Amino acid sequence: MKRLAILFMLIGISCPTRAQDTLARRTSYIGLDVINSLPSFIFPNKYYIRNTPIIEPYYLLDLKKTGRRLYFGAGFASGNTRQYNDFNPSQAFRGTYLRAAYEVRRLRSTRRIFYVGYGPLISIAGYKGKFHFKGPTFGDYEGRFEATNNVAFGVEGYFGFDFNLANDWLLRLTFRNVMGRRTADDTRVQYFPGLGYTIEGLNNRFLYSGGLSLQIHYKIR
Repeated sequence: MKRLAILFMLIGISCPTRAQDTLARRTSYIGLDVINSLPSFIFPNKYYIRNTPIIEPYYLLDLKKTGRRLYFGAGFASGNTRQYNDFNPSQAFRGTYLRAAYEVRRLRSTRRIFYVGYGPLISIAGYKGKFHFKGPTFGDYEGRFEATNNVAFGVEGYFGFDFNLANDWLLRLTFRNVMGRRTADDTRVQYFPGLGYTIEGLNNRFLYSGGLSLQIHYKIR
């Protein structure tokens, strides 16, 4: 009986150790987007945002099942939209966002991996700006607005490619589409951090945009 108790104790100790060893062997990466900010500085008068730093770190974790991965991202953006015309002036914004996704590998070669993924996104943003309405009878009307803690929830779907640059480095090119919903829609905002450009003419509460992301990742284990 004593030997049996010792055996169960050894099994109980070894099982968590094996689980930890299995988790430790999973490949994981940390990364950073290297393209999001560039268009706003290169084309400040033609792109929909201007002189806007955007910081987006990422974390990738391979799952136990082959070809499956978890993907986590965060972001911060602070800048201005460009002025489209006198009646659609620029807006100052600042926001943070979080995204997560479940990825499935669809095709793999020696140097390239094709994958698809989907998952939720949440963004919180604040705005300052002005609005200008044309008044044919009593003259134009202009006013200012300020919005804080504007929250949007969204779902992101994407596909793209991973390119192995070296033993520990990975280049990731992603094409993404995001659909979201704002919790407040008193004023149309031209850009929502994490969700991108908001198309004029759509319901201001519902958001949709597409985008491109280029990231560099480093394998940490």
